[in-house]
Amino acid sequence: MGIMRYFLACALVLSMTGAAAQTTTIDIGETLLAARLKGVSGPVVVFLSGTDDGVAAWDGVAPALVACARTLRYDRAGIGAGPPGPAGPVLAADAASDLAALLDALALPSPFLIVGRSLGGLHAQAFARNFPDRTAGVVLVDAANPLEPPGAFAPTVPPPPGTVAAREEAGVAPSVAALNAGPAFPPVPLVVVAATDHRDSPEREALWRDVQAATAAQSPQGRLVEAEGSGPYVQHDRPDVVIAAIRDVIARSGGEATQCDPT
Repeated sequence: MGIMRYFLACALVLSMTGAAAQTTTIDIGETLLAARLKGVSGPVVVFLSGTDDGVAAWDGVAPALVACARTLRYDRAGIGAGPPGPAGPVLAADAASDLAALLDALALPSPFLIVGRSLGGLHAQAFARNFPDRTAGVVLVDAANPLEPPGAFAPTVPPPPGTVAAREEAGVAPSVAALNAGPAFPPVPLVVVAATDHRDSPEREALWRDVQAATAAQSPQGRLVEAEGSGPYVQHDRPDVVIAAIRDVIARSGGEATQCDPT
C-alpha cells in the first residue's frame, strides 16, 4: 500500500478503537464492508457472523475480550450496515479474500484469530485454508463445514429469492466442493464449539456432534467443546463457553489472555 494510504489506514484504526467505537464503512476495492474495531493491544480477533447476522450478533462475547485483544467485527456486503454487494452466489473463498482485503485496508498486524459461527464458520475455514500464514488460530461456533453429509443440515425452508440470505445459501454447495478439494486446514490451534440442543432428533443431534468432532480433528491442535443446553446461537445461550474457547486459542497461539480472565 502507498505511504498516504498507510497513514490514512492508521488514522482510521485510531478513530475506530475508542471506548465508543462506531461502525465504519471500508472500501476494499470492488465492494464495501462495515467494520467495528475495538481495543488497543493484543492479538486481533476477527468475528464472522452467520447468515443475515450483523455485528450485534457478538455483543455478548466481543466486549469481554478487549482487555486482552483487539476485536474486529464486520458486516458482509448486504448485511446490517454493509452496503449491497455484487449479485450472484456468495462463495466462501471470495468472502475470505474480502476479509483479507479488509484487514489490509485497516493495516492490522497478522496473524489473526478467526472466530466464525454457522455460515461464518465456513468462511472462517476458507480463510484459514487460503491464508494459513495469516491465521494464528480458529474458533468455530456451531459452524457449517465441508464435512457435513451433503444436504443433511440444509435449511428446511429456503431463503426468499433475491435476498442476501438466498445468495449466501446458493454459495454453500460450491464452497463446500472447493474446500474439500484443498488446501488442507492448517495445523493451528482450533476449538470447535458445538451446541447440543437444536430441537432435533437424538439421531441428528448425534450426527451433528460427530461432524463437529471430525472438524476439530482437521488440526493436530484441534479440540471439540460441547456447549451443553445451548441452541445454535451459542454466543447468546452460552457466551461463557465461546469466551473461554477464544481465550484458550489466544493463549495457545502465543498471546497473553490473563487480562481477560473471568472475575
